[in-house]
Amino acid sequence: MIAKTPAPARQTTPGTPPRAVSARQWLALLAMVSLAICAVAWSGLAAEGQRAVADADAALVRGDTAEALLFARTAAEARCPGCAAPAEGLKRLARIAQSAEATADNATAFAAWNNARAALLATTLGSTRTPDLLRVDAEIARFAHRIDAAAVAAGAAPTSSAAEPRILAALGTTSMPNSGTFAVVGLGTVLLLVAASRFVLGKSERDRSSLALAGIGAACALLGIALT
Repeated sequence: MIAKTPAPARQTTPGTPPRAVSARQWLALLAMVSLAICAVAWSGLAAEGQRAVADADAALVRGDTAEALLFARTAAEARCPGCAAPAEGLKRLARIAQSAEATADNATAFAAWNNARAALLATTLGSTRTPDLLRVDAEIARFAHRIDAAAVAAGAAPTSSAAEPRILAALGTTSMPNSGTFAVVGLGTVLLLVAASRFVLGKSERDRSSLALAGIGAACALLGIALT
């Protein structure tokens, strides 16, 4: 009877450290988590915008102008790729303003255009002097002048600053950071965090790419802050 030769035991090196996660794996994980967060945020924003449009329509049917203004502005600010709610919200605000003008309700028309302006400023990428915003500014100046003229007709003292050209000039110099500015700050912050994590998790101190990435991220964040 031939004795079986036992299989050689697997040699293990005592104290072998676990395999370190590579920088590529960390970046891939970060990318997947970021995509998942963006997908959840997009779906939530799209649903919120459509719900706000429906609520604005319902408020208009009830004749509740104050709630209609609130929901229409919420819809106008629910900006996301492929979302129709912002355009629909702006249409509702314009409709409210036009209906108010037809009944000589200058205050409501002024409020509607002001809400439209706030929504445009909050969701505009790049320059804030877009055709939509220029049109809204013109309407705001027109109704502000009308309100002042009505007050003068009722016996109040005239206000020189309520002239339409002056109001338009004041609106044109409004300094307010748009969403593009916040995007720059966010990008810089993400780059800085990614680079910092790579540098901390790296085995060597020679990771110049991480330091360079951190520098770029910090510069982007500071640029965005400077633009606010």
